[in-house]
Amino acid sequence: MRPRGIMTPRLWRAVLALILVALAAAGLTFVPSRALPHAQVEVTGTQSLVCPSHDPAVLATTVSAADTADVAGRAIQATASTPVPTTGVKGTAQPHVLSGSQAIGGFSSATAASGPLKGLWLASCSPPSVEQAFVGLVADAAHTVSLLVTNPDPTQATVDITFYGPKGRLDVQGSRGLSVLGNSTRQVPLAPLVSGDGTLTAVVTASQGRTSTYARVTGTAGNEWVSPSAPAATSATVAGIPGGAGSRSLVVTNTSDRRTTAKVEVLSAGSTFVAAGADAVALDPGATVAVPLETALGGEVSGVRVTATQPVVAAVWSTDAGGDIAVSPARPAFQGLSVVPIVPGSVLVASNPGSGVASLRVTLRNGASLVDTATVTVNPGTSVQVPMTTGTSAELATDSPDLRLTTVVTTLGSVAGLGVAAWGPGGPGQVKVSPTLDPNLA
Repeated sequence: MRPRGIMTPRLWRAVLALILVALAAAGLTFVPSRALPHAQVEVTGTQSLVCPSHDPAVLATTVSAADTADVAGRAIQATASTPVPTTGVKGTAQPHVLSGSQAIGGFSSATAASGPLKGLWLASCSPPSVEQAFVGLVADAAHTVSLLVTNPDPTQATVDITFYGPKGRLDVQGSRGLSVLGNSTRQVPLAPLVSGDGTLTAVVTASQGRTSTYARVTGTAGNEWVSPSAPAATSATVAGIPGGAGSRSLVVTNTSDRRTTAKVEVLSAGSTFVAAGADAVALDPGATVAVPLETALGGEVSGVRVTATQPVVAAVWSTDAGGDIAVSPARPAFQGLSVVPIVPGSVLVASNPGSGVASLRVTLRNGASLVDTATVTVNPGTSVQVPMTTGTSAELATDSPDLRLTTVVTTLGSVAGLGVAAWGPGGPGQVKVSPTLDPNLA
């Protein structure tokens, strides 16, 4: 008989085996990952954009796109994508979905020389998101406005629409819990919901899924697609306000439940200055205010910076001498890289609301052929115009955390008018990564 407390040889061997296994496992956790030598891989993401359209029987829409590689596209309700030619997709009846790299850019355009839809129509294509704001809408006898809510995904989305009028947030029945089936567009006319309430803002928020929305404005006061503005923030910048004769109205909405004061500054070609009478614009909770800018801008192409004590959304509505309208939305900083299609004779406007000098690299191409490359310097608090005279696409790249970019068009084909395509944010471009070997997975 062995004395108690003394282990048998068999038990010793079992304990020793457990100790060795534990030491081996602990040792592996301290083995560092090894970078694979000379194995950097270029990685690019993908992105989809949604472009507005109209019934081709009354207004023929062309969807134009550009990217670092080929672009694919499909109409909403279709399932198969096809390559988008450099001349664009013409006569699409449904909103069009573009797919490409994160540098993809596109716009919808149309013209009518006469008739009830007369004017120059232009809007940049936008990615689907969970919230989009449409600033400065008016539903009255002179304006017919509809929100076109597109769900490009296969599953159903649900949205709420919040309205903000001159006196504050509006209590509107029938504006919440709106279902949008997968791969479809739902038209929401404003007239049954709000009418005669003055200038207002509509914020479309997805409680399920994501959507891409545009406002379509028609009527005797002008026709246009309205692109979404940047989400509410205490600072908003509008680039690409057209020059020339006609009205210029900045519309600002306080989306918070607190009173706020906003300062409006013009970013001109040479300096920054406060618009006369707009150094302290008062906005009650949820209120929408229009600020006339004709005198401050003096007919010059400019940008505007709005600074407030509470989050606001903003856009500038412009009208030319012939009654055509264009809406310049506030947008987030462009920072990144995008390739955008060109309207020959248009102007790219770069506005810098920041405190540092910003640089923008512009590369013009005609198809795959290089036309020209230039670096544009934009001083703090100013706006610079870059003529887009030739080529089919422009590659835009900047590291600036402040720069805003917008294309302004005054003639499309043989039709004169006003059109604005706001860009950004840009994509990150190609990113080089070095894969590492995890020894625990070996």
